[in-house]
Amino acid sequence: MSEKALTDLGLSSNESKVYLTLLKLGSTPAGEIAKKSKVYRTNAYEALNRLIEKGLVSYIYKGHQKFYEAEHPEKIMEHLNSKLHNFQEILPQLLADLQTAKTRDKAHLYEGILGVKAITDDILRIKPQEVVTFGVPREMKEIMRNFISQYHKKRIDLKIMQKHLYDEDAKERITYLNELKYTQAKYLPGAVNSPATTTIYENKVSFFIWSDPVLSILIESKRMADSYRNYFEILWNLGIN
Repeated sequence: MSEKALTDLGLSSNESKVYLTLLKLGSTPAGEIAKKSKVYRTNAYEALNRLIEKGLVSYIYKGHQKFYEAEHPEKIMEHLNSKLHNFQEILPQLLADLQTAKTRDKAHLYEGILGVKAITDDILRIKPQEVVTFGVPREMKEIMRNFISQYHKKRIDLKIMQKHLYDEDAKERITYLNELKYTQAKYLPGAVNSPATTTIYENKVSFFIWSDPVLSILIESKRMADSYRNYFEILWNLGIN
């Protein structure tokens, strides 16, 4: 049990065996330590040297022979506190590196209708205050028929506002959407069917390319999301209910 506890704290198996043996034996030469700990002599010497470096073992000479002694077990706590202190010193830099990685632009590519669902699921997971979508083709409901109703139900339950801007007059669908809570829909007069639908939420922009199979591109970029969100607002103000 003691050996496992020491290895859990970062000592090697041989270091643990040698240290525990020394605690029981007291001042002892290396050969006897190797024998009692059942560690090969060469490995025992290596373990002793590492324990000395960690301040857990010391030695004295009796005549011409070196005798090793285990330091008080509280030295192990001092050793751990020293390692903790060293880690705390580098922690701010580690956190800064993590934040840099999080803010770096990323892109994901999905193929097939399940890719579209992966993005709608991401919206429900993140729970943004608002989602905006433009370049919506009239047939989008049919393409997403297997899950679009469930998506809207869950979105509304989560009180996520979503605005839809259709490419053309899809009057029936627009009327239906405008009757839902946390939902608005318009169409852009004079627009032609866009080859892609653009959806913006939080710091993400997704493009749904209605090819066969459907391709979905999800880009994580605050700068890009802000830019597309501003573009959407311009189009939205030109839209008709």
